[in-house]
Amino acid sequence: MPTPLYRYSFIALFLLTGLFSCTQHSTAPANVAFHNVTSKYNALLQAREIMGEAEKTLFANRQDNYAILLPVLMPIDSMETKQVEKDLTAIIKKSSLVAERHQNAKYLPDAYVLLGKARLLQGDFKNAIETFKYVNTNYPESNARPDALIGLMRAYTEQDEYRSALRVAEVVRNLPLSKEQTLTYYLTKAYLHELNREYAIAAAILEESLPLMKKNEKKARVYYALGQLYELTSKPEKALEKYASVQRSRPNYDLSFYARLNALLNEPNTDPKVSFNKMLKDRKNADLQDQIYFAMGSFEERRGRIREALPFYKQAASRATERPEQLSAIYLRIADLSYEPLQEYEAAKMYYDSTIALNPRSLPNLAQITEKKKVLDAFVEHWKVIKTEDSLQRLAAMNPTQLDKYLETYVKQKKEKEAREKQIAEEKAARAQQEQILASSGMQPDNVQASNAWYFYNPASVQRGRQEFQEKWGTRTLEDNWRRATKETSLNPEAVAAARNANSTQSGSGNVTEVKLSPLQQEVETLKKTIPFGPDALVESKKKQEYAYYELGKIYRLGLGENDKAIATFEKLLALFPATQYEAETLYLSYLASEGTPRQNEFKNRLFQKFPESYYVRLINRSSLTPLTAGAEAAAQNLYAQAYEAYQKGEYANALTQTEQGLKQYAGNALEDKFALLKTMLVAKTENAEAYRKALTVFIDNYPSSNLVNMAKEMLTAAKGK
Repeated sequence: MPTPLYRYSFIALFLLTGLFSCTQHSTAPANVAFHNVTSKYNALLQAREIMGEAEKTLFANRQDNYAILLPVLMPIDSMETKQVEKDLTAIIKKSSLVAERHQNAKYLPDAYVLLGKARLLQGDFKNAIETFKYVNTNYPESNARPDALIGLMRAYTEQDEYRSALRVAEVVRNLPLSKEQTLTYYLTKAYLHELNREYAIAAAILEESLPLMKKNEKKARVYYALGQLYELTSKPEKALEKYASVQRSRPNYDLSFYARLNALLNEPNTDPKVSFNKMLKDRKNADLQDQIYFAMGSFEERRGRIREALPFYKQAASRATERPEQLSAIYLRIADLSYEPLQEYEAAKMYYDSTIALNPRSLPNLAQITEKKKVLDAFVEHWKVIKTEDSLQRLAAMNPTQLDKYLETYVKQKKEKEAREKQIAEEKAARAQQEQILASSGMQPDNVQASNAWYFYNPASVQRGRQEFQEKWGTRTLEDNWRRATKETSLNPEAVAAARNANSTQSGSGNVTEVKLSPLQQEVETLKKTIPFGPDALVESKKKQEYAYYELGKIYRLGLGENDKAIATFEKLLALFPATQYEAETLYLSYLASEGTPRQNEFKNRLFQKFPESYYVRLINRSSLTPLTAGAEAAAQNLYAQAYEAYQKGEYANALTQTEQGLKQYAGNALEDKFALLKTMLVAKTENAEAYRKALTVFIDNYPSSNLVNMAKEMLTAAKGK
């Protein structure tokens, strides 16, 4: 059907109007209409289409970790968004064209919102926030303002600025929103509360969002996250309902699989072991066996059977080696259980190490995990020192004959263990090599009978043969006459004599034969060098133990919060080392650790009796003091002035009396450190140099935050110089 002439006339008129009135700063109706149409159907339309394709690509290629709480929205990761970097650059370019060429178009704020979203996906949070704020400030009546504020919420959330995000959410809540904007707002707010660990609030918001969503994979994903949130808020019936809804919302296979797993864990009064075993045998789940074992471990853990859960978790870890994100979550679970409730800190440290080594981006609390790992690193280091030095001291107390036998047995067992481990590793490598060779030749390993294959085509057989040969004959050079029985006679007689003479030396008039040590004996002698023979070495060994006990007690108290174990460790330190230099601090930390128990006064009394002048006594006194009145403060100032004047006049006895009165009467006062330093200066006038140096050292230890510490250090340096 031919196009009516009036349409051509309208198009021509529109183009002519655009040519004669295309300035972007004019408010003339024709001019504004031209820029509206051009911006909407040119750069802006293209930018929106590119953004839609980029979002589809990111969703399709996402790497969800279903082993942990699934985030409602996919966290923005600049590494992941590199796959659509060209698209984001194009969006920024095209939306910027609208801002540059169509300043009077009503779609300008929409272009700015697209620009902000592209920057947000790039991880450029600073510029994204500035762009969204610009739209909010300059276009308060625009339909794009809610989109800008929702984008601002998301940017703050990604940077863990939850309070700022909540303030923006309150503004959005009072704005008129379209259906699409309402859905985006709900999902963004639920994501914010989920990351802030407000799981009940997040679940309630997600319930509101579901009716607004179409039945597709995105909705299935939200159902799954909602099921997890209900699990975390102890609502297994609702969790079960949401996992069932996942199956009705067109999920992909992995999402469906995990929903079935989690549903099995929440079924009341059922034992899902039969179902788990069926899933293990299903070939479609071959690459998901790690998660089946993980679910089996979760089943045992939920019933309080932690020891029974750990083997399943370890099975899961052994099958997840190709998926670092999943493996890190499994390692973390084992580490957390080893840490608490099992309190097996060495094992926990190893698994935290493994978790962090995988550099998992999906774990939200990686900073806390890293901090906990540092504490356990120090704990295990000191714990090993105690065990090692204890063993070495016991060896030092053995008689020489018993010691030699013990060390020889230890070295033999160690070598046998290393040989077994090496053999197992080599056999695994040989099997892998054989499978690779067969696969490259198009043959399946299961279809090849070892008995029909030539010996030297089977790497595993060759490896076993090599191992058997070395066990019987040792490591031999490939040469003729290699066997021990015939080798010596086949050699040149002169070479045999030279070899014999090399094993002995002549000294003086008699023949003193020094036989070369065997490898076993050499290793025994090397081990002996680490044993603390003699009083000096034993003292050094015990010093290492003393310090390790002290540090271990502090870690129990300050790092792990294990007060009972801290007290037990400190008491063992005091029992083994009665004259320890750490006694005052040990008693003080025991006093803190025993708060609310009858033993607190016991530790306090011991501290006050043995170390009445210590910094820790003053700390306890300060905590029980009420602030001084203005009159008392003035009296303290006056007393210090009198004491210092007496010191300057040489009235040292009078000055000392006033100083001690001030320390006792005004403990915790701002002048306390001045009284203490003045007392130290009086020691210089009334006692010997050694007492003065010791008093300065005590002052520096007792008042580490005082403004007078630097002066005291200078005085100590001068005193040591003299």
